[in-house]
Amino acid sequence: MDYVNVMYPTSDYYDEGYPHERYPRDGYPRGGYPRGQYPGNGYPGREYPGEYPGRGYPGEYPDPGYPGEYPDYGYPGAGYPDEGYPDEEDDGEEPVRPRRRPRKGTPRWTRVALLTASVILWALGLATTNTTSLGLYGLPASLSPLFYLGLGLLIVSAGLELAARKLSPFWLGLHVGALALMLYGTGAVVYPEGRYAWLYKTIGVVQYMDTNGHVTPGIDIYQSWPGFFALAGWFDHVAGVGTPLDYAKWAQLIFELAALPLLYSIYDSLALPVRHRWLALFLYLGGNWIAQDYFSPQALSTLLSLGIMAIALRWMRAGNTLAHLGRDSENPRSRSRLRPREGPTTLSWRGGVPFLVALLLLTFVLVFTHELSPYIIAVEFVALAIIGQVRPRWLPVAVVAITIAYLIPNFSYVNSHYGLTSSIGSFFSNASGTSGLAGGTPPTSQRIIGDCADLLSGFMWLLALIGAWIRRKSWRTVIALLFLTFSPVLVLFGGSYGGEGIMRVYLFSLPWAAALAASALLPLRRLQHGFPDPASVPSAGVGGLLTRFDRGSFRAPAALAIAVALFMPAFYGNDSSNTMSRTQVNTTAAFLDHATPGMILCPEDNSSVSSTARYNQFPIGTIFGDYGIVSTDPTKMNMANYLARTVVNYTNGVSPGYVLITPSMLADNAAYNYVPASYYTELENQLRTSKYWKAIVNTDGTQVYEITSAASSMPTGAFNNNPVLTVP
Repeated sequence: MDYVNVMYPTSDYYDEGYPHERYPRDGYPRGGYPRGQYPGNGYPGREYPGEYPGRGYPGEYPDPGYPGEYPDYGYPGAGYPDEGYPDEEDDGEEPVRPRRRPRKGTPRWTRVALLTASVILWALGLATTNTTSLGLYGLPASLSPLFYLGLGLLIVSAGLELAARKLSPFWLGLHVGALALMLYGTGAVVYPEGRYAWLYKTIGVVQYMDTNGHVTPGIDIYQSWPGFFALAGWFDHVAGVGTPLDYAKWAQLIFELAALPLLYSIYDSLALPVRHRWLALFLYLGGNWIAQDYFSPQALSTLLSLGIMAIALRWMRAGNTLAHLGRDSENPRSRSRLRPREGPTTLSWRGGVPFLVALLLLTFVLVFTHELSPYIIAVEFVALAIIGQVRPRWLPVAVVAITIAYLIPNFSYVNSHYGLTSSIGSFFSNASGTSGLAGGTPPTSQRIIGDCADLLSGFMWLLALIGAWIRRKSWRTVIALLFLTFSPVLVLFGGSYGGEGIMRVYLFSLPWAAALAASALLPLRRLQHGFPDPASVPSAGVGGLLTRFDRGSFRAPAALAIAVALFMPAFYGNDSSNTMSRTQVNTTAAFLDHATPGMILCPEDNSSVSSTARYNQFPIGTIFGDYGIVSTDPTKMNMANYLARTVVNYTNGVSPGYVLITPSMLADNAAYNYVPASYYTELENQLRTSKYWKAIVNTDGTQVYEITSAASSMPTGAFNNNPVLTVP
């Protein structure tokens, strides 16, 4: 047989899922021609310019050199076993050429109908959803059945697109965008204001920098990592926006959409088959329950981190050059689309050096945007360096140096406020997660919501391990993905990061876990042998459409459905306390804008009180909890008198003090059962009847009490002489 080993040269291509032992059966010599004997790829080429054009095949054959009348890749396919090549040497007889059949995918009308219907049902579901009174299971329990019908129909439609014989990037892109809209745009549609109390703190910092024109290190940790806030302030000026409150609730959708092209570029650089890339995007969206994507430094740092890794894997990865960046086919017969790995290369100005400069600049921006993300990126770079997958070799050292250099001048503040040195090495305690206020047992709803989050994380990691085993022969790609997936765990040796360390580990491992999970759901062997030809099954309505795909085609949408089912309670289950009414947001903002600066005492800190430029003038102390001002049993004291004496002692009677109670605090306590609900009722009753406090705000459940002048002469009694107050 005169076919030579130009398709799978063992010395030039890393194993991307094509086992070496299959080469002899496919009719190729094990070693092919020596590279030194023939130029190029080991077959006659440039020395026969007239007779053998292009890649050295007779001119009458179109590239890649096989008779053009053969379907797909120009050579016999369906008529031959395995990969479509004769098992024995060519005996000179003319092979039987199969008749060309038209290749069909999902009918266009079906694509339009399924996608359009899913979006319409989603919109109708939101229009008929009432969010004014959410229960303990948050938004998922209040959504209309039409919402879930639309979401389920979208997953089915996405599964059909992924199982189509011929992929359509246009339609897959629409499906990915629709899934992002349904999962991350729903909250922005049904709620009048943004979710999470933390959102309003970031808005306050943006307002502070916009009003004062500078940062003030020492106020809080945000002022020492001002990258996001400076960018947001610049955007407000350019867009003519008065406050980020006007658009902040849409941040989650915007940041998720912005991450998708970066992820696709990363997956392309890792030589994932095209079908795997799209499935990984779906899984990433369905698995990202962490909620780092709200209007915050974490959201921007996630994008910056993905951008840094996209540059590193495309331009700084060993062997990547301008000529290297071809595209891969999911079919191993496509010789022209395989990627040679040429080993370490020297960066040039025409090649990677400009991107190296861009990578270092983005790293510098990242280190003054977020406190934790640079260390995870540094760990991932070190992991890539260990397996020899990053060039130049000093790049991880440069990333670590930039990160540490920015920490040094801020170390004393971080260590004094967050106990950095005391938590180093405490891996298991750092991985234990967040904990609430001291108090009662959380209700069943919280255990179920937490279990959904844990199950979703475990599900993605389990699929990643299965995918790594299935693709184990693609050892360089798999090893790189495994290191990137699990190396973020190492940051837990450095600290708990406010109890959120384990969640950050999952967040930074998710892009790589999704890539490996795609291999578990769509193994390479399946991609090599192809999907069923839809044209071979007649259409008979929806049932006929579904019969065009075999059972293996439904593993991907089934896994995506499981991920989305766990995502909804994990992401939206706590919305009874995570959401703020417009009345509450406007009332607290107006109070901060006009009140005399002073300390604020709250039953807990779940509120929107810090959303203005004056947030730093109102230090907050919590009344209940581990560090609460009321450290003894509240039922055995008059809390109004106790708090009044604490304020007078702390301020020496020269500045006011306030007690703030909001509906979001009551909802948060009901959701987590921190303290008995009777504590809140008793506190309100005592404040209302005390002569040492007067109500100055009472709007739809948002109450503000101000200390009176009578408190300066109140009788002696118990008080807290060392209240813990923090800038919110």
